[in-house]
Amino acid sequence: MKVTFWPGSILAGVAAPMVWKARREPGAQFLLAWLVPAWIVFEAVITKLPHYVLPLYPAIAILIAGILDRGVLSRARWMRPGLAGWFIFPGVIALGIPIVFFKFNHDLGLVAWPFAAAAVIFGLFAWRLYDVDGPERALLRGMVGALFMSATVYAIAFPALPALFPSELVAEAVRATGCKDAKLVSTYAYQEPSLIFLLGTDTRFTDALGAAEFLNKGACRFALVDKRNERGFIQRADALGLRYTPAQTIDGFNISIGKPVVMSLFRSVSAR
Repeated sequence: MKVTFWPGSILAGVAAPMVWKARREPGAQFLLAWLVPAWIVFEAVITKLPHYVLPLYPAIAILIAGILDRGVLSRARWMRPGLAGWFIFPGVIALGIPIVFFKFNHDLGLVAWPFAAAAVIFGLFAWRLYDVDGPERALLRGMVGALFMSATVYAIAFPALPALFPSELVAEAVRATGCKDAKLVSTYAYQEPSLIFLLGTDTRFTDALGAAEFLNKGACRFALVDKRNERGFIQRADALGLRYTPAQTIDGFNISIGKPVVMSLFRSVSAR
């Protein structure tokens, strides 16, 4: 999952024609060569984490600063409608926060409301006062709004919604068993790289039959099986004479694919 600094991104988008006009300047060419190829690569890869794009932010910031320094944005009337995004984006997030909290936590997430409201207010001022105070102050207000929005989403909402991170729930369930050398296999329905980050490089991905055979190789092994493959796993385990126990049911939401996931975590006991 990739995270973008939204006010800078919106301003960079509306300033794109200015950047295109300056594309033959050595400085602009260097910054575009720094930014564009790497951005394409990050967009192409499946796994997107916030820190992946950090090396690209200086290039974006320098390009934006160059446009602001020339003062051409204040004369570009056609860009005014695009600046509404500074208000609309945090407004949508603010409206979505109680809905998401109620869906996953059965509460309204009141602790996030003041931060979301502050982001909406700064975004509104950045948009509506652009003509009055100019692009520099508008960008500053947008940046402050971004800080409040980041706090709303990443410091408050995400930590309070563990269902959004099924891999964390799986890792906690495995560690709670007390196994010092736990090994995990997951069926292909859930192949998040975060499982490897959390539980080590011994983590494997396979089908239902392979999961049962993995458990049969010793104690303190775990199989994460989705509901569609659970029947095949049980049949293969019975055929192998495998003794196992259900450890926990993982009920979460995979934000990478935008779908809920329900999986059973099985632990091997011993083989006959």
